[in-house]
Amino acid sequence: MRYNISPLLAFTILSIVAIFIILGPFTIALAVTAGVLWIYFFVSADIVKKIELSSDVFPLRVFTDDDVVCKTILTNRSKFSLSNVEAQDLASDGYVSNGEKTISGALPSEKSVQIVYSMRFRTRGEHEFYRIKVKVESAMKLFSIERTLYSKRTILVFPKILPIDTFKTMLIEPVSGRKTDFKILEDSSHIVGVHEYSDEPFQRIHWKISAHLDNLMVKEYEYTGSSTVRMYVDYNLPKEIYARNIWALMRKDYEEYASMAASGILKYLYDHGMPITLKLLGDSVYEITPQMVRDYIPYFDVIARAKGIDEPSDDLLLQSQITKDMYSMSRTTTVVIISMYLTDEIIPKLLMIRSRVARMVIFVMPYGFRMPYEKKYDTYSVLPQEVKRLKDMSALLIENNVMVHVMMDNESVDEVMRRYEKQMGNV
Repeated sequence: MRYNISPLLAFTILSIVAIFIILGPFTIALAVTAGVLWIYFFVSADIVKKIELSSDVFPLRVFTDDDVVCKTILTNRSKFSLSNVEAQDLASDGYVSNGEKTISGALPSEKSVQIVYSMRFRTRGEHEFYRIKVKVESAMKLFSIERTLYSKRTILVFPKILPIDTFKTMLIEPVSGRKTDFKILEDSSHIVGVHEYSDEPFQRIHWKISAHLDNLMVKEYEYTGSSTVRMYVDYNLPKEIYARNIWALMRKDYEEYASMAASGILKYLYDHGMPITLKLLGDSVYEITPQMVRDYIPYFDVIARAKGIDEPSDDLLLQSQITKDMYSMSRTTTVVIISMYLTDEIIPKLLMIRSRVARMVIFVMPYGFRMPYEKKYDTYSVLPQEVKRLKDMSALLIENNVMVHVMMDNESVDEVMRRYEKQMGNV
């Protein structure tokens, strides 16, 4: 607890001096007032010590910009009341969307007061806040008492799930002259959805829905066999990158964009029954395999908690991890990579891995991307030389079935997906 009694001490000394100079009703009243204030100070300090705290938040897991209700209860366990109390919840880096974090007024004996408000968080991650400050002041602010109470509250904030319309993986390919124990074709008896027409056979068009929407829509069928997916999300800066101080600042925003894109792709693939192995490179290597999950929440937990670093060790580099995993990949594997910056050194390794897998899809997003609800705008961003060379090489890589797209800040992910579908159909 903290006390500020300097004004009360000055008032008391002044009262005593006044009595010695002139003894009269006024000076006696001053001295009595000082005595009453000291009694009130000690009683108030004892009451503040006996205040009990109960605090809770709900829900414990939310998406960015979703409401979290914070409720704090302060109970006076003393036999005396406090007439002028101010309580403030010192929450974390979220912002209040409804209510107030501060209340003031009386705190009666054996009664409680509540602080109830809603807050939101703009960034993913584990957000913790502990402190509630209680402050008592006397009339004329002659003394004040402050006490900080602690109640750890933790909220895990998931990134927003970026809506993904389509993301096709390579089906398990038949072997000529051999029989398999399962079919790998589309099941035309089970329609799982529709998407906008894009250079596909006319027999796939869903005419009723197309007429209703006044736009050509194509049937999406369930697959009876599909590939496994290995997804790599790299939050770290490569060792070879130049101007590290500048890129370190940009990496913070990139993490949020990469998290949204990864969450959208993961949710889409999971909903379509794809076995997904997620490996996220941050302050350590986080890995989630299909055997570890019953739903997609563990994937989101990892994406929300992981934090990238500016000076990763060799083991935390993307090229190290994909090289280590290369021999566990097969012709039924689709590899998805999300990165901020790919250097020249990693290209030969990607081509080597591509020779072992069914398909490789790479998203490089140094400046993030445009959200789907935003209008397209002109961009003046300049790509670093190595990333520019990667973009220039993308046509050659696509010919080798390595789907690479260097995203600019004015492009949206769904635009890139649709472009991929056309490119994949031409490969």
